[in-house]
Amino acid sequence: MRFKFSILLLLFVSLFHAQSVQDNFEGTGTITSWFGDDCSIEIGYTNPYQVGLNLSQNVLKYLDTGGQYANVRFDADSNFDLSGNSIFTFKIYVPSSSLSGNQSNQVSLKLQNGSSSTPWSTQSEIIKPIVLDQWQELSFDFQNDTYINLDNTSLPPSQRTDFNRVVTQVNGENNTDQVIAYIDDFYYDGTISLDPDYNTLVWSDEFNDAGSVDTSKWFHQTQLIAGNSWANGELQHYTNRIDNSYVSEGTLKIKAIKEQYTDQNVTKSYTSARLNSKFSFKYGRVEVRAKLPSVFGTWPAIWLLGKNISDG
Repeated sequence: MRFKFSILLLLFVSLFHAQSVQDNFEGTGTITSWFGDDCSIEIGYTNPYQVGLNLSQNVLKYLDTGGQYANVRFDADSNFDLSGNSIFTFKIYVPSSSLSGNQSNQVSLKLQNGSSSTPWSTQSEIIKPIVLDQWQELSFDFQNDTYINLDNTSLPPSQRTDFNRVVTQVNGENNTDQVIAYIDDFYYDGTISLDPDYNTLVWSDEFNDAGSVDTSKWFHQTQLIAGNSWANGELQHYTNRIDNSYVSEGTLKIKAIKEQYTDQNVTKSYTSARLNSKFSFKYGRVEVRAKLPSVFGTWPAIWLLGKNISDG
């Protein structure tokens, strides 16, 4: 016989490196999260104006059909360090025939903290005038250009490290006018670090409060596992009872008990507990200190599973 309960140690470390931030819309860029916000976009759109500065085959088409706050944006995989490299450049073409209304012909580049619940409130913006009916290359220098902080108490952008979202907006916001623009060769003059910060604690449980498990941090998985799938025909019921999982003397105890127990119309001869953490992350390190039993038939384990995995 054998049964499983979760209390094994596993260490997870991801190693990454610096990455450029650029896109020529020919399928070789490093930006993969372009998004039209109140605005339509087409990535890899055939360049309708292969003249002047831009003879490339494909571009990004920006189609504002009247969205009040229309913009296109992307989130970088890590935050920008603007203290050394602070310049964003791209090419843009706005045909005069695509415009409605009387907005100023301009384009703004905004940096935001995309991890904030209100990213716009963290915004720093540079606005540049544009000329219609021709390709032009614009640079936005967050060290030397005039910028606008939405929150006037914020630090200068070159002194901040919370920016990971880039927003591009043509002809301003808070209007319902229409505009079509074509954008190409987006480039940041620095790199972003993809090395995770292993020194910032983002989630923990020290099991200091005796009694039941903290349900704000843990979920008891009690649903029966279907058939003889990945679970290898386990002999126990997982329960949410304090008999099978509880906290005392600074540790979590998971206890397997030999007993007749009926749940979900199935009777089994053992009970134990299986706990899932209520936390997910992309990169990082997990540290666990655990004492494991060596009794025959036990099979302790701890797994790292993707948030999108459904296993009951």
